[in-house]
Amino acid sequence: MSDYPVERLYKSAWHIGLVMLGLYELRRTHHTRLGKALAVGMLLFHADAAVADALDKPCLTRRILECLRP
Repeated sequence: MSDYPVERLYKSAWHIGLVMLGLYELRRTHHTRLGKALAVGMLLFHADAAVADALDKPCLTRRILECLRP
């Protein structure tokens, strides 16, 4: 299902905002390894989702789930 370009822009911008929040979390608030790992996971997930939304393609986690469950 293809979205309109402006919808893809909004979804991508939302994920970019969450990437910026993840950067803040990584640099300012967490001092434990678990906290840093969770912040990095948040960064990677939302960066992938931002690119996927901009290109109107499924994100990496969706592609992995589709391979596991045909």
